[in-house]
This record gives sequence, structure tokens and C-alpha cells, in this order.
Amino acid sequence: MKKLLFISIIIIIIQSSLFSQGCLPDGITFTTQSQIDNFQMDYPGCIEIEGDVIISGSDISNFNGLNVLTHIGGFLFIQNNDLLTSCTGLDNLSSISGKFFIRNNPSLLSLEGLEALTYIGEGIKIYYNNALTNISGLDNLSTIHTYGVDISDNYSLTSITALSNLTECNGIVYINFNHKLPNLEGLESLDFATSGLEISFNDTLSSLSGLENIQYVGGNCVITHNKNLANLWHLNKLDSVRGFLAITDNPGLINLTGLEGLSYVGSDLYIEYNPWLTDLEGLNNLDTIIGMLALHYNDALVDLMGMNSIDYIGDEIWIDNNKQLRSLEGLDNVDPHSIESLFIYNNDSLATCEVRSVCEYLATPNANTSIENNKSGCYSEAEVLSLCIEGYSITSEKPNFTIYPNPSTDLINIAGNGIIITKVIIYEQMGKEILNLSGKTSEIEISNLKQGLYFVQIFSANSSYVEKLIIN
Repeated sequence: MKKLLFISIIIIIIQSSLFSQGCLPDGITFTTQSQIDNFQMDYPGCIEIEGDVIISGSDISNFNGLNVLTHIGGFLFIQNNDLLTSCTGLDNLSSISGKFFIRNNPSLLSLEGLEALTYIGEGIKIYYNNALTNISGLDNLSTIHTYGVDISDNYSLTSITALSNLTECNGIVYINFNHKLPNLEGLESLDFATSGLEISFNDTLSSLSGLENIQYVGGNCVITHNKNLANLWHLNKLDSVRGFLAITDNPGLINLTGLEGLSYVGSDLYIEYNPWLTDLEGLNNLDTIIGMLALHYNDALVDLMGMNSIDYIGDEIWIDNNKQLRSLEGLDNVDPHSIESLFIYNNDSLATCEVRSVCEYLATPNANTSIENNKSGCYSEAEVLSLCIEGYSITSEKPNFTIYPNPSTDLINIAGNGIIITKVIIYEQMGKEILNLSGKTSEIEISNLKQGLYFVQIFSANSSYVEKLIIN
């Protein structure tokens, strides 16, 4: 009898050992509460599901039958469960190798029941859970290996503080369309957003608190359509953005204070449609924009003085439809040779454009420029160029050109002294172009020009120079 009992115990131990190995390599889909309730009876010893798990059913209200699960080797989708209010029953689930999606569960109030979860392999996405007020239950989640976190379209969400232990998030951080979320507290443990950061369409968001330790964004950084966001104070440790930086359509934003640590933008910088933004203070330490600079439709923007440390813009500069902008001072230190194109138009109050970088760019051969419909002083390219000429020489070294006679009455000669002249443009005193000659330009007829002061722009293959001409 004792021998028989001993054999029975051994068999049970062996069975238990066998059954507790990984199971369901092809995954499983739960569509009813009874399937969940009967899981342990139907799959005895199954604690690690190797494949994907989908939980989606109109009568599913709890996960108590799954309380033995410790690991899911594929993805976990919890979706379209009308009666589900929490994740109670997944209390022992510690890791998910694939994606974790929680979506369209209209009665879900929190994520309680997920307290054991510490690791997600391919990102978490929480969206379209209209009753969800917080994400408590994720309090011990520490690592998201790839694809980041996406918390979007949860219209009742007021807190994400449960993410306070998330220290590693490789991927993009999306916080979008959560209309009652007041801040981002819960993200304080993140130093890096390795693939990008997007904060958009959060109507109640008034503060970026929670991002105060972010130092680096490895992709694009987008802050857009947050109606009540007044400042960027909590981005004070952000040093670099490797993709583009877009600060757009934030009607409550009045300044960029908080970006004082930012020195590098690896693609384009967009600052547009911020109607109450008055200045760009906060960008004072930004020195490099690899892509273009776009300043569009900032109705209250008065000046660009916060940009005075920028010395490199690697693509186009677009400045348009900023009604109150008065001057381009602040862009003085940009290397004109880094600029690809320059477009300045429809800025109703802009009268001062003759800053060093603009003047020297206008003097470069083949400069691609459009300056129009600004205030007098910056109404046209020719007008700006004339003011540049009056202000200072717009070349660093005067080439060995000679215009003679000067003053003149009917004919001038231009001697290049070994330098081949490719083009000559003559402007009247107010900057209007009146003569444009290419090719042979050593002798120019001027008898049809009125008496007065003119400016002659002389082009060679690699540079240009402007000289005054007086016609008697």
C-alpha cells in the first residue's frame, strides 16, 4: 500500500512538472467568461502561454480564472470587453514578450490586477477606454523594451502616476487625446525618450510636470494642440532632440521658458500657430538646427531675440504670417553659408530684416530668396538689400573691383583685375532693381538713369560685392 502511494505521488509530481512548462504555442482567444473560468481545468499546469492571447467578449467581467499565469510569450490584447472594470485575475502576470494592447473597454476604470507586471517586450498601448480614470495596476512596470508607450483617446483619464517606476522605455512616448489629463506626473523616472515624444490634443493639460528629467529625445518631439498649456517649464533638462521639434497650435502658450537647456535640433524646428506666444526666450542656448526653421502664424510674436545663439541652420528659413513681428534681430549669428533658402513674407509689422546673416545670404550667388508683403523696410528683397548696403559692407573681404569713372554721367567701366565678372545688378537708392546684366559687363551704358545715388552689385563665380555709384 505504501509502495502504491509512493508511486502515485511520483506520478503527480511528474505530471505537474510536465504541465507547468510552456503551453499553447499557437496562442489562445477568450471570447466568453466561461472560457476564462474553466482555463485551469482545460489547461492544467499552464502558467506560461507561449503564443498570443486575445481577450475579447461581451460577457467577460473578470480574469480570475487566469490567476496562475506568470508569462505570455506573444502579445496580449484586452479589447472590446463591455463589462470589464479592472484587470483583477492577472495578479501573477509578470512579463509579456510581445505587445500589450488595452483598447475599447468602455467600463474599464483602472488596471488594478496588473501589479506583478514588470516587463513588456514590444510596447504598451492604452486607448479608447472611455471610463478609465487612472492606470493604477501598472505601478511596478519598469521596462518597455521596444515600441514605447501610447496612452491615447481615454477621455476620462486624469492620472498616469502609476508609471512612476518606469525607468526604461525604448520607443516613442505618445500621450494624446486625453482630454481630462492635467499633467504628466508619473514619467519622472524617464531620462530619455529614445525614439520620440508626442504630447498632443490634451485639452486640460496645463503642465508638463513629469518630464523634468528628460534629457534626450532620440526621434521627433511634438507638442501640439494642448489648449491650456501655458509654458514648457518642466523640460528644463532637455539637451537635444535628434529628430524635428514641433511646438504648434498651443493657444495658451505665452513663452518657451523651460527649454533653456536645449542646444541641438537634429532636423526641423517648427514654431507655428501659437497665438499668444510673444517671444522665443527659452531658446537662448540653442545653437544648431540641422533642418529648416519655420515660424508661421504666431500672431503675438514680437521679436526673435531668444534665437541669438543659433549659428547654424542647415536648410530653409520660413518666417511668415507673424502679425506683430517687428525685427529679425536674433538671427544675426546664423552662418549665411548654412542657409539653403530664405522666405520672409506676410509679416505685417516686420520692418527690420537687414541683419548680418540675411544681408550676407542675399549677397551670395544663386541665393534662393522670397521677401514680400512685409512692412516698409522689409517689403522686398531689393529694399532689404539696399538697407544692407547702407548699413555695412555685405562681404567680409572686398574683391579687387574698380568702377570708373565714379561719379559718372553716361558710361561706367568695371575692372575685375583678374577676377571674372559673371553678373552686375544696379539698384536705385530705395532698393528697386533697375538693371540686370549677365555676361560681358566691363562697359555699361547708364545715360538713361536719373541723377542720384545707386548701388552696383558685382558677382563673380564665388562671391558678390556691392559698391556705391553716383550719377551726375
